[in-house]
Amino acid sequence: MLTNLLSNAIKFSPQGGTVWIEATLLSIPSTPALLHPCTPSLSYSPTLQITVRDQGRGIPPSKLETIFGRFQQVDASDSREKGGTGLGLAICRSIVQHHEGQIWAESEPDQGSTFYVTLPVLQPRSQPLESEPGGPLVLVCDDDTSVLAVMQAKLQHQGYQVQTAASGAEAIALATAHPPDVLLLNLMMPEMNGWETLTALKENKTTRRIPVIILSGLHPKAGQTLDPDISDWIVKPPDERRLLQALEQALGQVNQCGRILIVEDDLNLAQVLMAVFKRWGVETYHVQTGTEAIQLSQQIRPDLVILDLVLPESNGFAVVDWLRQHNRLCHVPLVIYTSADLDSTIRERLQLEQTLFLTKGRITPEEFEQKVINLLIRVARDKEETSHD
Repeated sequence: MLTNLLSNAIKFSPQGGTVWIEATLLSIPSTPALLHPCTPSLSYSPTLQITVRDQGRGIPPSKLETIFGRFQQVDASDSREKGGTGLGLAICRSIVQHHEGQIWAESEPDQGSTFYVTLPVLQPRSQPLESEPGGPLVLVCDDDTSVLAVMQAKLQHQGYQVQTAASGAEAIALATAHPPDVLLLNLMMPEMNGWETLTALKENKTTRRIPVIILSGLHPKAGQTLDPDISDWIVKPPDERRLLQALEQALGQVNQCGRILIVEDDLNLAQVLMAVFKRWGVETYHVQTGTEAIQLSQQIRPDLVILDLVLPESNGFAVVDWLRQHNRLCHVPLVIYTSADLDSTIRERLQLEQTLFLTKGRITPEEFEQKVINLLIRVARDKEETSHD
């Protein structure tokens, strides 16, 4: 939106002219029409106002609203002299309105034009919403509430999502309803001890593939080989570095399904994504065109595809259509990572068996990484369960 407004201001200003851009934080009354006349004070919400002012020839009053329509320009000759489709300001208004803002213009003939944009300021949340994305989910089971509190704080600080269970029965119920990526399990618990809990989990089809790390005050017997159902054994109080290594190893099943194909024509963004997944030890491939994506996917058989839609040589829609028709690749999980807002009709057209829709600019790099890695973990777990079945 800003790029378009600045481009227009420069394009319609004279050679050597000046373009001004300014951002101001305002306090605007919140829905004053709905307030009772006797309300002693209005509620104010912070709003960002951006102005872009040029030294162009100005816009006639009759055109100040119509210029935001599709295929509209101030003068028909503008498309020949200045270029452009007349869609830029319509797209700007759509973007602003989707962010619950407003955009308008003021102008005087031969005095230049000023475009105004207001956007509501997102208020910080006192607590994160439960539905927000996070890192891998760790379930901690211990009958000592102080241990649960300490472990939860430690793991959340490291970017993990954490659930806690104060008994073996509670752990089984939670793991069945929302299977975690890793379970930290105490052994010495009343009613149902850790061994009994482990046995019950491994007999349940839903929970049997969850990696289990023993977190106990007991030491394993000298020379004892760990049970194959146990990923690691850590003695309380745990060394934080040792604990994190055990968690990374338990989550190492990502590497069993770690072949990602990134289809992105923005080379800088692609390099950032490749560096992110390299930290996880994931094998990553990159192509810049849809044609290359179709060709390479046949050779490497990726476990996951990250796909932009706007591509040279066959766009993202063509890539999805081709994947859907391929016997094996039609089952590959797909992450649509694009800057466009996709309606339900377009999403349905792009949907494969497992498809994740993420919007550039609306998701942080950390959230993007967590969502993709979590998807890889689920894919690896499903593959393992299928192979055992």
